[in-house]
Amino acid sequence: MLVITLVLAGWMLASAHAEPVSIEIAGPLVAARNPNYFQDTHGSVLILNGSHSWNTLQDWGTNGALQATDFDAFVKFLAAHGHNFTLLWYTELPKFCGFPSTASSPPDFIVGPHPWRRTGPGTATDGGLKFDLTQFDPAYFSRLRTRTQALGRAGIYAGVYLFTGEWLNIFRCSSDGYPFTGANNINGIDDGYSGGPKGIGAVTMIAPNAITRIQDAYVEKVIDTLNDLPNVLWIVSEEAPANSTWWNEHQIAHIRAYESKKRYQHPIGYGALIRAPDSIIYDSDADWVAPQVRISPPTSCGSGRPICKVNVNDSDHSYFGMWKDTPQQNRNYAWQNFMNGNQVLFMDPYIVYYPREGRNLCVSPKNGICREPDSRYRNFRDNLGYILKYSRRLNLANVTPRKSLCSTGYCLAQTPSAGAEYLVYAPSGGPFTVDLSAMPSSRKLAVEWFNPSSGASIAGDPILAGSSSRSFTPPFGGDAVLYLVDTAGHAASRISNATQGAQRGGPEAPHRRKSASYGAEGISGVFTRRSGTSGI
Repeated sequence: MLVITLVLAGWMLASAHAEPVSIEIAGPLVAARNPNYFQDTHGSVLILNGSHSWNTLQDWGTNGALQATDFDAFVKFLAAHGHNFTLLWYTELPKFCGFPSTASSPPDFIVGPHPWRRTGPGTATDGGLKFDLTQFDPAYFSRLRTRTQALGRAGIYAGVYLFTGEWLNIFRCSSDGYPFTGANNINGIDDGYSGGPKGIGAVTMIAPNAITRIQDAYVEKVIDTLNDLPNVLWIVSEEAPANSTWWNEHQIAHIRAYESKKRYQHPIGYGALIRAPDSIIYDSDADWVAPQVRISPPTSCGSGRPICKVNVNDSDHSYFGMWKDTPQQNRNYAWQNFMNGNQVLFMDPYIVYYPREGRNLCVSPKNGICREPDSRYRNFRDNLGYILKYSRRLNLANVTPRKSLCSTGYCLAQTPSAGAEYLVYAPSGGPFTVDLSAMPSSRKLAVEWFNPSSGASIAGDPILAGSSSRSFTPPFGGDAVLYLVDTAGHAASRISNATQGAQRGGPEAPHRRKSASYGAEGISGVFTRRSGTSGI
C-alpha cells in the first residue's frame, strides 16, 4: 500500500513559505566526466535550467519611452522558481522595428544603454547622437557587472550574449541607429546596410576587417569586465544568419584565446543559426550549444573541440509557439529534454507585453512593458525548478539516458549491481514498465512519485529489484515522474551527490520528508530525504 505524502499550495501558501536557497558559486564551470553536463569547482556535476527574457540587461520601451526593469525583482523571481541559469541579452539595435507582439501594427521598441558613447558630432538615424566606437560607455559595463554579480549572489549562472544576430536578420529599419552602419558612427565603420528588415553585413564577413576589429575590442572589454566573476558563461549570438559561421567561429576562438591569459576561462556557447542544421554548432569549438531541435539528442557530439557539447535546449530556438500548447505539452518539452541528458532554458516573455496569440498577457502594460509577469507560465517555470531538484538527487556523474529500460522511452539511470537509480518520465501518464534487472531481487528500491502538474510527491513502500519488466501505474492523472533508488543509496562517484546535496541545499533520497516551496508564483512540493545513508 502506498504511503501518501501530499502537499499542494497556491499563491498564499507558496508566498508565505518561500525559502530560496542561495548556493555559493566559487569558480567557473568546467566539463564534467559525463559529457552531457558541466561540473562546478567542488567537482559537483550539475544541470543548468532557468528562464531568460529580452530586457533584463537593457531597458526596452515603445513610444520612444524606455521602461526600467526592476532587476532585483527578476533575480528574486528566478530564485523563487528554483532556477540556476539565465541569459543576459545585448540587443544591438538602439531601435528595432516591427516587433510581432501584436496582431496588427507591430510596435517599434527603443533600447538602452549601449556599449559605446554617443558623442556626435552629428545625429544618427534614430535621432540620437552618433556613436564613437573608440569610446566605451561605462554605464553599460557597470550595469552588466552589477547584474551579473547579483545573479551570482543568488546562486544563478549568467549566460552573457555578446551579440544578437536575429535582430539584424529581421528587425532592422532605416531609423534603427545601428552603431555599425556608417550613418550612425563617427569612425567610418559601415556594414553596408541600405534599408529593409535585414542588414547582416556585420556578421557575415569571411575574414577579419574593420568591423571585426571593433567587435573584438568590445568583446575584450566585456571579458575584462566579467572575467573575475565565477558564474559567467559566454554565448556569441542567437539565431544569427546561416552564413555567419566564419564570424561565430572567429568569436569563439577569440574569446578562448583572450581568456586563456586571464584568471578564469568560462564556457563558450553557440546558439542555433536561422535555417541551418544543428550539425554546424555540434561541429564547432563551442563548449555548450543551444540547438533548434525540439528535443535535443542524448549526445551532442561532432568534429570540433571539445568533441561533445553540453546541450542547453532553449525554447527560444526550439519551441516557438509553445504558448499555444497545453501546460502538459509544455512540461513534456522540459522533462523529455532532461531525460535525454540535456538542460532547458525558457524564453520567458516575463514583463514584455505580447498579446498576439495570448503569448504574454502580463499585468498593467505601459509602453510595451508590464508591472508583473503573466501567471500562465507559472507551472512551467516551477517545473524547471523541480527538474533541478531531482537532478541534485541523482548522481549526474554516472546517470545516462537509458530509454530501453522503460516503456515510456524517457529514463535517466545508472545500473550497477548495487546502488542503481532510475528517474522515469511518463509524458501522458498511464501504466508503464521499467527494467529493474540490474540489481538482484535481494535488494530493494525506494519509490517516489512526483506530479509535475501539482508539485506534489507521493512516497511509496520499497519494492524488490530484479524484475526485467516491473509494471507501474501513477496514482494520479496526467504526466508523471517516478524516482527509484537502491534503499542503501545510489552508487557514488568520486564526489558523491550526498556532498552535492549538502553544497547545494538539495534533497537526497526519498524517505525523510522535506518540503520545498516556490515563492511569488510558486507551488510547494514535497521532497524527501533518507537519513543515515551515504552517496544519496
